[in-house]
Amino acid sequence: MIRTVNLISGGGSTNLAVLEEQKSGGKLFGLVETVAIVSSDPQATGVKKALDFGFSSAYIHIVSSGDSLAGELLTILDRYQPDYFHQLGWMPKTPPEVLDRYKGLNQHLGPGGKWMYGVRRVYAHIRSCQMMGERRPIPIFCQRVESQYDEGDVIFLQYEEILPGETAEEAAERLLPIEHQVQIEALRRLATDQVKDQPVPNLAQNQAEEVFLEMAKKESRQKYPKNKEGK
Repeated sequence: MIRTVNLISGGGSTNLAVLEEQKSGGKLFGLVETVAIVSSDPQATGVKKALDFGFSSAYIHIVSSGDSLAGELLTILDRYQPDYFHQLGWMPKTPPEVLDRYKGLNQHLGPGGKWMYGVRRVYAHIRSCQMMGERRPIPIFCQRVESQYDEGDVIFLQYEEILPGETAEEAAERLLPIEHQVQIEALRRLATDQVKDQPVPNLAQNQAEEVFLEMAKKESRQKYPKNKEGK
């Protein structure tokens, strides 16, 4: 059985979906066990969701996102010795000291990189496609955590279409349950030794499209306000 520590920062809906599948009859039952939950925000609603689910408060930890983050995370991970930590809506950049000692997984969809999170990713995908004059499906995946944002190899990938006329907010809401299932399937495959790593998908296929993508990312940062991490 794979032991994981789940890292959250906000609503924790994917974390809750993963916990549900670890119950008897679920896809992860007998394969994956979440041994602890870590939140970077004491007010994160994901903490309450986990408690309401029945996850013991003794195994839920709150950390800061400042200079002490590496030490706080390592203290928790050293206690539980997980096979993986799993970033499920986790906002801080995980420090290199943690990556030196523990393997991590990351929930992701759409274009990545610094400042790219949540609905920004969906907007950047939609806007890039508009600039390119094409409709392309958005990738949803689980990847390994590396020292740079969103660069780790992908262990499970699924593409989904953006519907005609759909806004970034509408698409993000519709795709969220699919994000849940992608992380769950990735864990199932990892636990049953059915993973074949692959590179991170890139929406841009040439230099001109790279320019469009960077423009769309910049627009997304301007359109959506900063989060609590100041990103």
